[in-house]
Amino acid sequence: MATLPLTVDKNDPAPLWIQIRDQIINMIRRGELEPEQKMPTVRGLSEALDVSPSVVNQAYRYLKATGYLVARQGSGVTVRRRTDSMRDEDFPKAAQLINDFISAYMALGMPLDGVADAVAYAVAARTLDPEGSHEVMGLYLEQERHPDGD
Repeated sequence: MATLPLTVDKNDPAPLWIQIRDQIINMIRRGELEPEQKMPTVRGLSEALDVSPSVVNQAYRYLKATGYLVARQGSGVTVRRRTDSMRDEDFPKAAQLINDFISAYMALGMPLDGVADAVAYAVAARTLDPEGSHEVMGLYLEQERHPDGD
């Protein structure tokens, strides 16, 4: 794995992790990083940039959370394959909708750390039942009522 042509400016007021994040996003958008391309390890990139591993880890964590990178057990971190149907200009609109959902979710007293699981479940349910997710949701609710299969 070749080192990425990234740089950090320790005199820049922008946090180092944001500098790394922004450069990786721009490289993905320009096609300089291909879908499924393996990314450097946290340790390798931190050594190449002379920054703490926690700086690189924070950038990677953000990039994974926002869908630019994906981590797979045993494969490391790779560039996520983007769908053709989602354009870069759609992301701010989608982010606003999701932010509104998170606000409503939390207003119901639900914990912030449960949002990703709730969304992942809803996406999986919609994928399995594209007409409305009712059948899959019913199975989930039934399993919740009888967790031991009783």
